Amino acid sequence: MDHVVWDETMSVGVPVLDDEHRHLLRLFNGLLESGITPANREELSALLASLNDYVAVHFAREEALMVDGGYPDLDQHLAAHRYFAGEVAGLQAEFDGDNTTMLRMDLILLLKDWFVEHIQQTDALYKPYVGQGRAFA
Repeated sequence: MDHVVWDETMSVGVPVLDDEHRHLLRLFNGLLESGITPANREELSALLASLNDYVAVHFAREEALMVDGGYPDLDQHLAAHRYFAGEVAGLQAEFDGDNTTMLRMDLILLLKDWFVEHIQQTDALYKPYVGQGRAFA
């Protein structure tokens, strides 16, 4: 699978969240580029740990903005975040279990079929609540 390249269809209208989404895409792309082989186990471990940590940071920020903006479908969005965080943890478990074939397939599915679609469809729903006129440092 080729890189997933950021484009404006992924923008949620909040610069800090768009920057974080770009960073998450870079982490995913780094994992895909790594080749997922035993020879680069150390690099993969660091990338997976970074992905796991950054997902937690990003979700906390995004959720705080949704709460602040009074986003009405917060519970549904939180459930989607918990699912994604669980999937990222599952990638780590596959890696720890030396299941590199499944790791690559699951990584591709998680990136393309969930993360990108989540940004373009689910995150787009909170734009009126956390977008224009709202700032977050």
